[in-house]
Amino acid sequence: MLWFDPLPWGRWALVAMVAALALYLEFRPDPTVEVPFAVADILPGEVVDEASTEFRPVPVGLLDGAEAGDVTSTRVLAGEPVLASDVDTDSAVVPNGWWIVGVTLPDGAAVGDDVRLVLLATGEEVEGIIAHPGSDDPFAAADGGVAVPTDNAAAVALAAADGRLAVLVSTG
Repeated sequence: MLWFDPLPWGRWALVAMVAALALYLEFRPDPTVEVPFAVADILPGEVVDEASTEFRPVPVGLLDGAEAGDVTSTRVLAGEPVLASDVDTDSAVVPNGWWIVGVTLPDGAAVGDDVRLVLLATGEEVEGIIAHPGSDDPFAAADGGVAVPTDNAAAVALAAADGRLAVLVSTG
């Protein structure tokens, strides 16, 4: 008289709950975060805002995006994400229209420091701002980048390429 035994409702309910939990964990949506992407080219010194970017969802932890209101320290092309490494954390604004020239920087130079570039061939002095401190890569072409006015960019780039440029960093 096997059919008079009670049915195992508890075990069936437990199996159904485990199966439902497994299905949820397998097919649940990935958590996302909003990251700004450039709508048009963003030049150094421009502010990350609604006019220059659009926010798109990306999986959490994939990109370290910039915040609205940050100031860019590098050029960001249209369609690229605006990352935390693209913005100026020290709030040193590179003036709009200036050019960044790759130069060898002295130790202790930081983003936003004022510099005086001396062109050794002519003795001309050009004011600038350190735009990025450079990399730790010993094989890099230049150690860092200095923003200079448009009028002096070609002369500074030529002097830097010839190795005839002295960089003086302001201490205060």
